Amino acid sequence: MRFSFVLFFLLVAFCSFGQNGNMKIRGSVKDTSAKIDLENTVIIAVRLNDSVLVNFSRSNAEGVFELKEMPIDTYQVVITHPLFADGLYIIAGTKENTEFDLGKIVMQAKTQQLNEVTVLGFKDPIYYKGDTLIYTADSFKVKPNATVEDLLKKLPGVKVDASGKITTQGKTIEKVLVDGDEFFGGDPTVATRNLNATNIESVQVYDKKNEASADGSKDEETIKVMNLKLKEDAKKGYFGKVSGASDFKNFYEGEFLANRFNKNKKVSLFGLVGNTPRTNFNFGDVYKYGLNNEMNMNFGEDGNEFYYFNNDAEGLPRTIKSGIYYTDRINKKVKVLSNYSYNQNLLKASSETRDQYFLQDTTYSMTNISNNETFNDGHSANMDFNIDIDSLTNLVLKPKASITNNKSTHIEESTYISEDNQTTRKTSIGNTSKSKASNFSLGANFNRKFKKKDRVLKINNDFSYNSSTNKGFLKTLNSIDSSLIQSNVDQSKTGSSENINNNFVGSYTEPITKKIKIDFMLDLMNNFGKQEKSTMNYVNGEYSQRDSLLSNNFSNSRNTIRPGLRFVYETKKVRFAIGSRVRNVQVKNENMITNQAIKQNVTNVLPFLSYRYKFSDNKNYSFTYYTVSNLPTINQLQPIYNNTNPNSIVIGNPSLLPSYTHHFENNFYSFKPISGFSMWSGISGDYTNNSISSSIVYDSYGRTTSQSINVNGNHDIYGWLGMSIPLFKKLIKIDPNFNANYSNQTSFVNDQKNVTINKQLTSSVEMELATENITVTLGTDFEYNSPKTTLNNETNKPYTTQHVGFEFSWQMPKGFTPGNRWPLYN
Repeated sequence: MRFSFVLFFLLVAFCSFGQNGNMKIRGSVKDTSAKIDLENTVIIAVRLNDSVLVNFSRSNAEGVFELKEMPIDTYQVVITHPLFADGLYIIAGTKENTEFDLGKIVMQAKTQQLNEVTVLGFKDPIYYKGDTLIYTADSFKVKPNATVEDLLKKLPGVKVDASGKITTQGKTIEKVLVDGDEFFGGDPTVATRNLNATNIESVQVYDKKNEASADGSKDEETIKVMNLKLKEDAKKGYFGKVSGASDFKNFYEGEFLANRFNKNKKVSLFGLVGNTPRTNFNFGDVYKYGLNNEMNMNFGEDGNEFYYFNNDAEGLPRTIKSGIYYTDRINKKVKVLSNYSYNQNLLKASSETRDQYFLQDTTYSMTNISNNETFNDGHSANMDFNIDIDSLTNLVLKPKASITNNKSTHIEESTYISEDNQTTRKTSIGNTSKSKASNFSLGANFNRKFKKKDRVLKINNDFSYNSSTNKGFLKTLNSIDSSLIQSNVDQSKTGSSENINNNFVGSYTEPITKKIKIDFMLDLMNNFGKQEKSTMNYVNGEYSQRDSLLSNNFSNSRNTIRPGLRFVYETKKVRFAIGSRVRNVQVKNENMITNQAIKQNVTNVLPFLSYRYKFSDNKNYSFTYYTVSNLPTINQLQPIYNNTNPNSIVIGNPSLLPSYTHHFENNFYSFKPISGFSMWSGISGDYTNNSISSSIVYDSYGRTTSQSINVNGNHDIYGWLGMSIPLFKKLIKIDPNFNANYSNQTSFVNDQKNVTINKQLTSSVEMELATENITVTLGTDFEYNSPKTTLNNETNKPYTTQHVGFEFSWQMPKGFTPGNRWPLYN
């Protein structure tokens, strides 16, 4: 903490550097009729080259005002009073002319006839337009050659982590658009890390209904979408970016983006190559490359299940990404968008861990050494045809296709040691595989407006087909006790899968009055899939003996119908919506070899409610409540036996019931345009009945047998508070954030109920000093965790983590900008 305070005072002392002199502007205002009090007339100074508000003041009782301590520059001075016309002045300061006296200014009545009027519009830095939160990009100062990601880090309430993930008001931005269109498919970092911040007119954030839920379980849940609106002059001409970095020994990174925009026609080329963690293969790529079948399920010491992928964001990567993007409006009615991208990733990872397990009747430890190598490459192509059939009717067609390939090698050795330091078991696993996946989808969105205002018909239909094949080899060695009883596995494995999905979403809105409307909704989802696996044992020098336990042929189908009704009341300040859906889901999972089938027919009533109140364009409050019901997966009901990890065995539970969750969320947001102060806060929570949890049993050798079960009462509460506080006329900005989380989860360990309660408190503060040429940022965060489990007091120990980071950049003459970033970890 002493280090942080010293740096703070150093930064404050540094504020005086880089000013190159100060300007002063004074004057007085008066009314010729002497009938109107001109006290508190507002005087604003806006810098012309970037439209940034630099200073403001108010007149006193005599009408006198003064603006002082302003950096030398050219300003537009605006004098405004609600009963008079605005006065506009252009003031150009130099080193020789720093003081300006405007004298007595006679305020003109708004009704006065003028020969010529020049109107200049000033937008609030942050404001709401309907349900859309809009940031005016030029109102936030960024360093030269800054990217959109640098701009986003300046926006109040917006956070960007090291991987490029964007969050706002505690929610993740799921999709980033450029002028309303997807830019290189679903990878937002292509836009945020390559487009120049000076090309952006505004950043728009809004909620969009999540249509991607195949089973329709998340009725009123929405996703956050960010749209980057380009300036008009950025839509013409050439612009781009080339960057690179290396330590000239082991690591390198380079990327480029070239753009040719001409009004409606846009062409972009993108490329990236590197072997740094910034370009690493991440958790989301598991689904992109069709590797979700390679994910593993395991259980923590508290019995809670979790999924992991062996190569998730760890190791030494080598990444190549490239693509081309094209969009054009062919005529007044048809707009075409297309893009192609190629991704290649090689990741090598090694790890060595030692875990200790505390059970009620025994304690043991496990040492694990693993080595992984994964290679992925994929091609994807997307198109978008936007057709205006007439002035009231629009049709959008979205075909997409992709092909991906994967090769992986996984080697793992585990040693189990008893409480008296004796080796009780050793396992060795070797797993190699190759897989190929292909995907095709076609989306169709039909929107029809009518002459009656707010009467709208919307129909969306999404069809998708995907298939995959894989082939691999598994070798395991399991040694038990000092007697070295061994069980060996040497097998070849082949598999294939197919999935066909069709999701129909329709809605019709009928306005009853100017303030009241009713939405009629109908969703139909049809999903069919099949999966076949063949396992052959190594016998007499070849893989010729079929293993019936590990060979299977499954098919599954799911049909969902979900009608709904919503009542909406909306005025300029208030929006209130309440409604409900009735969902029926019919599921059939069939083993084609044994002819065994699991059938489910479930009906749920899913109510929802939302309320929003706008105090002003810069301040609002919202409340949301909705219900969610999730069905058990096929693996939870009837898992396909998997011997990839002999230390973990999973069995099914055909008696599982769907979970039912109540979710609520409160949000408050406030921003003061003149001072730049902003605040956001909220609280959300979940309560789940029939939550799908786990029951896990440990044997004497440390092996686990797990099964999914239903439990009641799982709940969690999450709260947050954040602020952005400008000081010293916005020279310094301090962003404190506070978060609190309470979680209560139930599971079973060795047939005994185990309740896990975790209390988490997180605080962070980031301080930035920004002059004309120098930017210095200092940040720190502190996290406190207090876990508690009812079965094991040994793990009920609080712990803390802390991170400190420092960033510096200096714009020197001729465009040279040295800088660095030093993260420190405690």
